[in-house]
Amino acid sequence: MIIKIKLFLIIFFIIFLKNLFSYEIIRDAIFEDYFADLSEELKLKKVNVYLVNDKSANAFVIYDNIYFTVGLIKEIYNEDTLRAIYLHEYGHIKKNHFQIKKIELTESKYKNNYFNLFSIGIAVFTSNPNIGIGTSISLNNTIVNKISKHSINFEIEADNFMIDKIKENKINTSELINFLSLYKLNDTNNTYFRTHPRSSDRINNLKGLNYNLNKNSEIFEWIKAKYSNNSNNNSFNNFFRNLQKGVYYQGDKIDKINEQLIKYEVFKKGLYLHDWHNIFSNLLTINNSSFLKIEYINYLLDNNLENKYYLIEDLKFNNKVMNEYFYYYIYGKYYNKINNKDLSNFYFCQFYKIVDNKNKADFFCKKYDIKNIPTLDKAYALFK
Repeated sequence: MIIKIKLFLIIFFIIFLKNLFSYEIIRDAIFEDYFADLSEELKLKKVNVYLVNDKSANAFVIYDNIYFTVGLIKEIYNEDTLRAIYLHEYGHIKKNHFQIKKIELTESKYKNNYFNLFSIGIAVFTSNPNIGIGTSISLNNTIVNKISKHSINFEIEADNFMIDKIKENKINTSELINFLSLYKLNDTNNTYFRTHPRSSDRINNLKGLNYNLNKNSEIFEWIKAKYSNNSNNNSFNNFFRNLQKGVYYQGDKIDKINEQLIKYEVFKKGLYLHDWHNIFSNLLTINNSSFLKIEYINYLLDNNLENKYYLIEDLKFNNKVMNEYFYYYIYGKYYNKINNKDLSNFYFCQFYKIVDNKNKADFFCKKYDIKNIPTLDKAYALFK
């Protein structure tokens, strides 16, 4: 009994400390592709946008990536507000604020921790292989809070960029003004507004922008329903409520959303879908997420769809796919499937070195002959 209690306490403190000091990144191909489309709509260069599993309302930039918390998505009801906040964070990228902040960090006491900002977990597979890859990628909470607190000058520059784009795209600011008004009086419960300026000048600048409220897109309502169940579309809310219970009625029709998106959410829950391969292929024609491509490769491998393995080779040196956290893992798995042991061990060696699993890295790194590794593979390797 004492041993069980000790084990429980150890597990509890591991989970508690992980949540206390890190933000878990949720890889959502639909969410990420939504922002790729939004960038195109706003005539901006595409940047990576990720969702963070945190209840507080926050948004921040690391490198050239933008992060939104689930809490912020829950707080926002008007898509125009999300567009405006996105433009503000994009302004930080445009003005190179993170790189400036990076110099400050590397010269401070955070120098050692800065380079350990990301904690990359190992691929997790459930009992149902069709669900695909799960991740435990996280961000160091302490460092995120440090780098998300910009100087007033940085915030003014990001605001100016946002305002110019609001004018250009005629974005309504009423909800954003309400947010700023609500949180301007030293509310320390809301991270986003705590780490951004709260001057009345900011509100006054926005009040001068009197544009009509744009109608929310269906994909915005879909994302709202998924992460907060408070979408304006009740059929979306009901779909995700039922899905949380493991319930999906195949005969039900959900209006105003692409069928492939519905089936993708069902697939992610591990529920059986007839003819899923063709549906998945169709989804890839409307969604360009590199993480979705990784999931697709994993699906082909788990279901031994050898007639489609040529697609895995076609995606091998795709720049975006190569930047995915599990790129090396998935190609190690692929080459193991086709019995190319040298390349399989080579790619697993890369992956386990990245995630700093010394035992497994040592095991795989000793099991291939570098002479049997093609030049192009070696050229892209992180560790020779």
